[in-house]
Amino acid sequence: MKYAWLPRRMQPLLLLLTSAIVLMAILGHSAFTMRQQIGTAQSSIENQARALVKNVAVTVGKPLVLGSFDELELYLMRSIEFPDVQDLLICDADGRVLSHVGRKADGAAHIIIDSISLRLQPPAQARSVLSAVDQHMLVWEPVVAGSTLGWVRANFSTAALDTIRDQILRTTLIAAAIAIAASSFLIYLTLRRPMQALEHARQFAIRLDQSDGKPLSLMPAPVEIEDLQTALHHASLRLHAQRQELARTIEELCVNQMVLSERNAQLDAIFKLSPDGFLTFNQEGRVQYASPAFFRMTCLSEDRVIGASEDALSQRIADLCIPTVRFRGVANLKENAQADAADRASREIIELGKPLERVLEVGLRKSDAQTVSKILYFRDITYETEVDRMKSEFLSTAAHELRTPMASIFGYSEVLIHEEFDADTRREFLSTIYRQSELMASIINELLDLARIEARRGKDFVLETLDLVDVVARTLHEYLPPNGREPAVCETAQGPLPIVADASKIQQAFLNLMANAFKFSPAGGTVQVRFVREKHADEKRVGVCVQDPGIGMTAEQQARVFERFYRADHSGKIPGTGLGMSIVKEIVEIHHGTVELSSQVGVGTQVTLWLPQAPSAADPGGDEAVG
Repeated sequence: MKYAWLPRRMQPLLLLLTSAIVLMAILGHSAFTMRQQIGTAQSSIENQARALVKNVAVTVGKPLVLGSFDELELYLMRSIEFPDVQDLLICDADGRVLSHVGRKADGAAHIIIDSISLRLQPPAQARSVLSAVDQHMLVWEPVVAGSTLGWVRANFSTAALDTIRDQILRTTLIAAAIAIAASSFLIYLTLRRPMQALEHARQFAIRLDQSDGKPLSLMPAPVEIEDLQTALHHASLRLHAQRQELARTIEELCVNQMVLSERNAQLDAIFKLSPDGFLTFNQEGRVQYASPAFFRMTCLSEDRVIGASEDALSQRIADLCIPTVRFRGVANLKENAQADAADRASREIIELGKPLERVLEVGLRKSDAQTVSKILYFRDITYETEVDRMKSEFLSTAAHELRTPMASIFGYSEVLIHEEFDADTRREFLSTIYRQSELMASIINELLDLARIEARRGKDFVLETLDLVDVVARTLHEYLPPNGREPAVCETAQGPLPIVADASKIQQAFLNLMANAFKFSPAGGTVQVRFVREKHADEKRVGVCVQDPGIGMTAEQQARVFERFYRADHSGKIPGTGLGMSIVKEIVEIHHGTVELSSQVGVGTQVTLWLPQAPSAADPGGDEAVG
């Protein structure tokens, strides 16, 4: 078998690490050497430049005083022979060039004549000045003879520094390549045998993983590697057994998780559909779950509930309550639950004032679960509370309405029993007793009608296809208006108005409207009846409208006209039970119709009974009056 001298992943990493270390060492040494050599070379060039210009400045002092320009050029031609000198010039104190010598590309010296007309800017102070520009070094030296007679400027090339830098860089790269190759070879020689043994162990581990717990023969290797193989083999046998056990455990957990997930999904669906709100608290007393119904009841946001402590949650709920029925807090519910150990639940009633008016029953139940300490639940009992209030109000109103005629009957009866009166007085008393008895019987009958209609919700209605025009005409024919009043005027309908209804119930509702129309127009006037028809969306409706020229009603009275025992007239001059319009509304709504009412004080009232048109009827048109 052919083995790699290093593990496949370790080979490039080790080579890269070795190369990096060697390269950094060589580059560091080269950088230090380069810095030292370039610094030495630069200092040498500067010293040479300063010495050259100083010698020239001393030499040209006398020719400069005598104005011997040929002698100046001779000195400059001799001095430019020094290495790295590019050009030399001499100028007077004002910067006019007197003599200028340069070096050609082939290195030969020549006199630059064009520069004589140039004017330079020498240094401000009479002292030696050195400056570097690109690859050149400019050195100024004053020519002094009592005063500054002029200046000597030398231009030196620093290209030698770049040459030194390039030589050092090439040497560094060659040394780095040799060092990397040598170190890699040495590493290979040193680690070849240990890495082969590790490769044996790796192959053994691969076969061990595929053995599925079967015994394997050890591969030849050093004793340390053989011990490692033996330990790995025994560990593999134990791990295989544990893996089988773990697989069985995982399978059981998966089954349990599926059951738990299904149960959680069912609970989530129940909580989402439940109208009751639920809150659960963890062992630290903070809210960890709130059902959607709780947020709908209280309109609290999730970030204000989840994670809140008992006191913080209690305060936020209490802030929503009206002052008289505030939430007393979770702590109070816990105290009540501890006081009643038989029933671990504690309840109280609160009433929310904002943002929605609701009456809630709040309960607390402790939990023995490890993650849930207690459950707080909220039940909306607004409807039950309103029903109880309406029942109490209804019983109180009914008792009050019945007590008035009963008191009259009782009083006049008692007087007739204990006193003797003439025939006219007795007849008057008996008439009063009769009228009050008739009123009480009317109240009782109408109450029974309401109770029967609400209890059966139309189950005893005999539904048939009728013509609303015939029902109204038959009712008007049988109805006798009060003494001294003209019968109602009914407009002629243009065609039949078919409906599916109970004839007697529709007739009863229409009779109540007619009675009210005459009753609440005591000053007289004509009561008008007309038929209407309309198409509302996809629904066709027909109706009968009763309009009287009576006393009319205010907007507040119109809002309460369908309440039981409510009477718009509080003077007591107009008789009635206050149940007629309630009966009309119940009958019409069971027929899937509506009652529309409009009224104006001193002008009169108009009431329209709308009923669905029978499906078989033809549609004559849109919204129109047909009578």
